[in-house]
Amino acid sequence: MSSSRKRIFTVFAVAALSLGTIAPAQADPIQLPGISEPNPEDPGAGGGSGGSTTAAYVLQGVIQTEGLQSDGISKRVKIRGYSRFATPGNDRRDADYINIRCTATGPGGSATGDYDSENDGALIDVHFETPWIPNGAVLRTVHVACSHYATKSGVVYETTSATDIAVPY
Repeated sequence: MSSSRKRIFTVFAVAALSLGTIAPAQADPIQLPGISEPNPEDPGAGGGSGGSTTAAYVLQGVIQTEGLQSDGISKRVKIRGYSRFATPGNDRRDADYINIRCTATGPGGSATGDYDSENDGALIDVHFETPWIPNGAVLRTVHVACSHYATKSGVVYETTSATDIAVPY
């Protein structure tokens, strides 16, 4: 990993931790476009011989907890998942298309989730709750998984994020 990528990752990690993030993910694009000029808005076709290919954009996927709900006999966790499209310098940019799909699966196999998509957006999020976990249940871990997808100038960016959340008694 190059030193500039390490710095970018460190910036993302510090920013994510300051937001109370549980599981950040950063995608490398499936097809890496070349950049002939430093303007990331115009990925271009790339340089000539001896040049390297640099990713024009990154797709970040994040899962966050937003609190706990109780009905007196069961509890569940409120979840936010989001996809964020940006330059390697962490400046948000609109993707041609961006989406997110998240699912929370409880110990008994019950599942909840949400999906959203939009055209010409840089950030898209979903808010939903995990399945209810009875207060007396021994197994209290819920698995949350999200898939993040974006396209820009014909290039596909994909990543996933996942975490296990222990629902407190």
